[in-house]
Amino acid sequence: SIPVDQLVDGSLRAVEVDGYRRLKLKVGSDDIMTDLDRIAKVREAVGPAVTIAVDGNGKWDLPTCQRFCARAADLDLFWFEEPLWYDDIAGHAALARSTPIPIALGEQLYSADAFNAFLDAGAVHYVQPDVTRLGGISEYITVAEAAHARRLPVVPHVGDMGQVHVHLAVWHPATTMLEYIPWIMDCFVEPIAVEAGAYLRPQMPGAGATLTEDAIARFARPL
Repeated sequence: SIPVDQLVDGSLRAVEVDGYRRLKLKVGSDDIMTDLDRIAKVREAVGPAVTIAVDGNGKWDLPTCQRFCARAADLDLFWFEEPLWYDDIAGHAALARSTPIPIALGEQLYSADAFNAFLDAGAVHYVQPDVTRLGGISEYITVAEAAHARRLPVVPHVGDMGQVHVHLAVWHPATTMLEYIPWIMDCFVEPIAVEAGAYLRPQMPGAGATLTEDAIARFARPL
């Protein structure tokens, strides 16, 4: 993991230089106190006005998550993303009932039916569909509408195709936030753009997924 001093410095740079008001930190250490200490140091550095969410990537079991959430109560966490194994509906529902920290998930769900199972169980509060995981925009819209019907916020997961999700985030009324992961943004003719911590609205029609000639030359493989 990133050394705690680097984590604090990077968080401060994101807030004070780049203008971000929301941060997400990874958790999942063998000892929850390690993660709690890291979060507390970031919170102390950035202050109470900056949002801090955490992401467990499904590494902990339910008792560990419950102990973590109980001890994290004073850190004002915006959400706990993927706290448990991805398919564990009952576990996420139990955790949601036992902590005031909202549960976020969705990047490992691949159909509207899977999302509906979590929604019906009260196991998720921030719904995170991903076009590339769901297999297309139509299924994404089905999920977003299911969340919106329950008055739950939609915060798309952005692993690779961020530029597609910008269009959907601007369009859909349940979405006010969007992850920013710029791994492959330079591969596209109209890359995603962020200024002062906020996405800029796309100016070109379409999904924004037109590859640059350089990207095609670098990554294309012969059939």
